[in-house]
Amino acid sequence: MSDEAPNSESKPEGAWREWTAIGVGLTALLSIMALIISVVALSSSSKTTTTIERVAATPASGAAAAPAPLAVKMVAKTDDEHAKKGSDGKWHDAILGGDFTAKAGQTITVTVSNFDNAPHSYTSPALGLNVTIPAGGPTKPHTVTFTFKAPTQPGSYEWFCALPCDPWAMAHDGYMRGHVTITA
Repeated sequence: MSDEAPNSESKPEGAWREWTAIGVGLTALLSIMALIISVVALSSSSKTTTTIERVAATPASGAAAAPAPLAVKMVAKTDDEHAKKGSDGKWHDAILGGDFTAKAGQTITVTVSNFDNAPHSYTSPALGLNVTIPAGGPTKPHTVTFTFKAPTQPGSYEWFCALPCDPWAMAHDGYMRGHVTITA
């Protein structure tokens, strides 16, 4: 009779292989679970409100008091929703309420509700604004609120939608472009 063990493989080496297989299996299972949780979280996200705020500078000592804050409400709608009829007789996309007047140095809070299923923007390099308004829908708009301080220099400041949408509306004031008027 031989004193050799019937199994030629040593016990520590076999245990190592078992633990490696278990580790690989658990890693795969956790990866799949993480992927499923991520997909569910992204698909169930119902956030329809975004808030952006720039902190306004504090007036210098002895400076005149800033005018009372201004709240402006806007609505982005599509030609299908009859946002605004153009001089060409057709309905076009528009940011209704996009043109407004404010006082120099005034803090302005703008709320835009996008009823379009495409994103738009309220962009004005002169005002330091480039705000994206994510897509919403006819029954569930995405609402964005942003705050900025009007320039101290009175004048007319152009704004426009920088995201491709209705070409006619992007080329005409009062639709997807317009002006903010700042008074003294």
